Amino acid sequence: MIVSNITTPLLGIVDTSILGHLPHAHLLAGVALANTVITAIVWMFGFLRMSTTGLTAQAIGKNNSQQTTQLLVQGLSIALLVSGLLLLIQPWLLQGALWFAQADEKVNQAASVYFAIRIYAIPASLINLVLVGWLLAHGKTKAIMLAQIGINLVNVVLDLVLVYGFDLAVSGVAWASLTAEYFGLTIYLLVGNKTLVKTHLPKVIQQIQLSNFNHFLAVNRDILIRTLVLESALVFLTFQGARIGVDVLAANALLMNFLLLISLGLDGIAYAAEVQIGKSYGAQDRTKLKQNYLLGMRLSVGLALVYCIVFALFDQQIIALMTDIDSIKTTANTFSFYIILLPLTAVWCFLLDGVFIGLADSKSMRNSMLVSVIVVFFPVWFIGNQLALAYELNQNHALWVAIHAMMLTRGITLARKITVYI
Repeated sequence: MIVSNITTPLLGIVDTSILGHLPHAHLLAGVALANTVITAIVWMFGFLRMSTTGLTAQAIGKNNSQQTTQLLVQGLSIALLVSGLLLLIQPWLLQGALWFAQADEKVNQAASVYFAIRIYAIPASLINLVLVGWLLAHGKTKAIMLAQIGINLVNVVLDLVLVYGFDLAVSGVAWASLTAEYFGLTIYLLVGNKTLVKTHLPKVIQQIQLSNFNHFLAVNRDILIRTLVLESALVFLTFQGARIGVDVLAANALLMNFLLLISLGLDGIAYAAEVQIGKSYGAQDRTKLKQNYLLGMRLSVGLALVYCIVFALFDQQIIALMTDIDSIKTTANTFSFYIILLPLTAVWCFLLDGVFIGLADSKSMRNSMLVSVIVVFFPVWFIGNQLALAYELNQNHALWVAIHAMMLTRGITLARKITVYI
C-alpha cells in the first residue's frame, strides 16, 4: 500500500512536470487551479473508500461475507448517484471556482480547458474509491499496487504523446488523466469480480433496502463533514495563493505534490492499520488492536524521518524536475523548508486517521477536524497574514504555517481520544 499510494499523486505530478517545462506559467497555474477543484471533489467523497474499508474489515473479522458484499453494493450505489449529480452541475462548479480564485484571464482559460475534459473522469474516480476500499479490506494490496502502477504508466505515456507528439498542451494532459482513470476502473472491476464470485452478490442485491444503508450513511456523513472541512483549508491554500500572484499559485501547486507524496506514503501504513485495526475490533481482540496501533506508529515515524531526509537533500532537484521556469522555481525554493518539516508535523494525524477508520469512529475524526481547521487553521492564517503585511513578508508564509498548525492539532486531538480503545 505504501508503494501504491506513493504512485497515486504521480497523475498530478506528471501533469505538473509536463506543463512546467512549457514556456508559459499560466498553463501550469491554470491546470493547478482546475486540478485542485477536481481533486477536492474526489477527496470530498473519500468517505466512500474510508467507510468501505473500515466496515468491511470489521465484517470480515466477524466472518460475515454477506455483509461485506452488501457494503460494496451500497458504496457503488452512492458513487454512481453522486457522479451523475456532479456531471449535471459541473458548469456551476467551475464558475464558482474561477470566481473565488480571481486569477487572470489566461489562467482561467487554461483551467476551463482542463476542467471541461477531466470532469468526465469523476464516475471512474468515485467508483475506484469504493473498489479500492473493498479490495483493501480483503487484503488485495498487491493487485491495488499493480493497478495503480498501470494507471500511472498509461498517464505518463499519453502525456508525452499528446503534449509533445500532438502539441495538445492542457487538453493533452487532461485526456491522459481521464483515460488513465478509466483504465484503472477496468482493472479494479476485473480484480473485484474474482473476489465477488465467492460471495452472495445475487442474494444481497435482492435484499437491498433503504434501511440497510442507515449505518453506512451515518459513518459516511461524519467522514464527509470531516473531509469537507479539511478540503476548505486545502482549497483555501490554492485560491489564496492565486490572489497573491501567479508565481505563488504555481509554486504552491508544486509544493502540494510534496504534501501528496507525504500523505499518501504515510497513508500506505495507515491503510494497513485500517484493515488490521478493523479486524481486531470486529473480533473484539483488544490486545491485538493495541499491538497493531503501536506497530503502525513506529513504522509511520520511521517513514516520516526518511521523507524529511530526502526532502532536505533533494528538494531543489525535485522542484527543478517539475519546472524550469525560473520565477516559479525561485518561489517554490523559498517555501520548501515548510515541506522538509511537514512529515514530522503530519505523521501523527495520518496514522490515527487510519486507526479511527478501522474503528469506524467517524465522529471522533469529524470533531478533530472541526477543531483543527475552524479553531486553529483559519485563525493562525489570519494572524500570520496580518503579521506578514505588517513586516512586508510574503503572505504565503502564513498559509504554510497554518497548514502545520492544523496537522499538529489533528494529531493531538485524535491521540487523546485513542486512549478509550487501548
